[in-house]
Amino acid sequence: MTLLLVPVWAPVITAVVLLFLPARVRRVFIGLSLVPVGAVAVALLAGMDLGGQVTVFASAFQQQTGVSFLSFSLHPIGGIALLGFTMVIPLGMLFGLEVSTKDQQAVALCALAGAAGVALADNFLTFLFFWEVLSITSATMIFLRRTEQAVKMAYRVLFLQLLGGLALTVGIVLHYHATGSFAMTAPAAGLPFFIAGIGVKAAFLPLHVWVPWGYPVAPFSASVLLAALCTKAGVFAVARILPASEGIALMGALMAIVAVSFALVQHDMRRLLSVHIVSQVGYMVAAIGLGNYYGVDGGLLHMANNMVYKALLFMCAGAVLYCTGTEDLHQLHHPPKGEEGPPLWRSLPLVTVGAVVGALAIAGTPLFNGYISKYLIKNASYGVEPVETILLVAGVGTALSFTKFIYFGFYKAQARVLRPPRTTMTVAIMISAAACVLFGVYPQALQVLLPHQTALNVYSLQGIFVSLQVIAVAVGVFALMKNILERGIHAPQWANGLAQIAAGTAHSAATGTVHLLDYITGGMQQLVSGAGDLSFKAIFRMFQKLDYQPGESRFFRFINVRNLEFDVMLVIVIFGVLAVWYLFMTLEIQIIHTNPF
Repeated sequence: MTLLLVPVWAPVITAVVLLFLPARVRRVFIGLSLVPVGAVAVALLAGMDLGGQVTVFASAFQQQTGVSFLSFSLHPIGGIALLGFTMVIPLGMLFGLEVSTKDQQAVALCALAGAAGVALADNFLTFLFFWEVLSITSATMIFLRRTEQAVKMAYRVLFLQLLGGLALTVGIVLHYHATGSFAMTAPAAGLPFFIAGIGVKAAFLPLHVWVPWGYPVAPFSASVLLAALCTKAGVFAVARILPASEGIALMGALMAIVAVSFALVQHDMRRLLSVHIVSQVGYMVAAIGLGNYYGVDGGLLHMANNMVYKALLFMCAGAVLYCTGTEDLHQLHHPPKGEEGPPLWRSLPLVTVGAVVGALAIAGTPLFNGYISKYLIKNASYGVEPVETILLVAGVGTALSFTKFIYFGFYKAQARVLRPPRTTMTVAIMISAAACVLFGVYPQALQVLLPHQTALNVYSLQGIFVSLQVIAVAVGVFALMKNILERGIHAPQWANGLAQIAAGTAHSAATGTVHLLDYITGGMQQLVSGAGDLSFKAIFRMFQKLDYQPGESRFFRFINVRNLEFDVMLVIVIFGVLAVWYLFMTLEIQIIHTNPF
C-alpha cells in the first residue's frame, strides 16, 4: 500500500478491529495504529513524495470509460488540508483516549478516513463518496452522547448535511452532463448547486446553523475532533472547486463578523467556541474568495492553523467540563455557595496554559501560528473594501471574545475541581500548545505545503504593531465591558431613573430649584436607557418562545418552525436573502439549458 492511502484505510481497519478488543488493549491498539497516520503528517512536513495517482478496485468499466469510483492523488491544495487532518485528529484521539467509548472511537476513526478521502479525491465520484462518509460520521459522533438534546441535534445536523450532499450530487451530475467527465475542475454547469452543497459544510450564512446546534452537545472528546473536520473539509472544497469571486469573499467576511458578534454573548464554553468556528471559517472563505496568491495560501494556512488552536481550545474546555462538571462561564465564576475553590488557573495550571496559548493564537498574536496566516490574509485583503474593514473589526471581536473566555473561564473562575484531568488529556493539550508556538516561530515548516509557495517572512514591525494594536483595543474594550458581560442581578434602570426624578423633585421643593434640571436630565437618561433595555428583553422573550417545543407527530418533533433559536432566526431574517442575492448577482450565475438527448 502506498503511503498516500494510509490515512484513508488505516483508520477504517483500526475502527473495525477495536470493536472486538477489551478496553486496555483497545487503547494501546489505537495509539499504535495512529502512528502511521502521524507519520504521514511528518512526511508532508518533510516534503516527501507520498506517491502518484492511485486507483482502487479497477474494473472493466473503469478501463472502458476512464471513470474510477475510488481514485486518489495529492493535489497542491490538498497537502495542507491532509496535514491538518493527520496531525490534529490523532491528537484529538489521544485527548479522549481514556474517556471515550469504543463506539465513539470507531466512528471518529471513520470520520478521519472520510476527511482524508475528501482531501485526496482525484475525481468527483470519490470526492462525493467520502464527503458523505464525513457527513454521516460527524452526525453520529454527536448522536453517541445519547442525551435527548444530542440525539435531536444529531438528526438536525444529519438532515442538513445530507441536504447539502444532495445539492452537491445534482451539481456533479450537471457538470458531468456538460463536460462528459468527473474530473475535479471548476464547475462547467450547476454552479448554484455546488455553492449550496459546499456552503452547508463550509457554514455559509445562513446554512451555518448546524455548527452551534451540534458541536456543543456532542461528547466533549468528540467536539475536539469535530472542530478539525467538517467545516475544514468545506473550506478545502471552496478552494478546490469553487471559482474565486467577490461574492465568496464577501460571504466569508459576513461570516466572520456575524458569528463573532454572537460569540461575544455566549456563556457556554463550547458554544462560544462553536459559534466562533463559523467566524474563523469566514476568514478562510474570504481569503480564498479573493483569489490572489496571498489569499489562497493565507486561507489554506489559516485552515491548518485553526485546526490546531481550535482543537486545543476545545480540549481545554472539555478538560474544564471533565474536572469541574460545568462549562458555563457564569457558574465557573460564581459557583454555588459552599462549592467554591481556588482560582481555576491554580487548580488546572497546564490546562490554563493551553487555553492561553490557544487564545493568543486565535487572536493573531505574534509568535503564535494564528498570526502567520492572518498576516497573509491582511495582505490579501489590503484595499479590498468592505472585506478589509469587516475582517479588521472581526479581529477585534475575536480578541475580545477570547479575553472574556480566559478571564471568566480561568482567571476569575472559582469552581471546585472534582477530579484531575487524565494524563492523556494533559499530554494532548501540551503537544497542541507546542505546535501553536512552533508553527508561529518557524512558519517556514509549512511553506512547502502551500499551493503557491508564498514566502512566510511575516515578522515586520508594521505587521506586529497592527496585530498588537487590535489586541490592545480588544483588551481595552473588555476592561470597560467586563461588568456588562458578567451576569448579575441589578435594579432595573428605568426604576433608577424614576427614583432619581422623584428624589430631585423632592429635594428641589425643600431647597430650591437650582439642581432640578440636573436631576431630571440624569433621570430621563436612565429612564430612556431602561426603556430600551425592557424593549430588548421583551423581544428576546418573544424569540425565546420560538425555541424548541415538541410537535404532536414524529415528523413535527423534528421539523418545527418553533425549533428555530433566537440567533438562527435573526441571522436568517437579516442575512439570508441578502447573501443569496449578492452571490447570484456577483457570480453572474446563469441557468444552462442543455439537450439531454
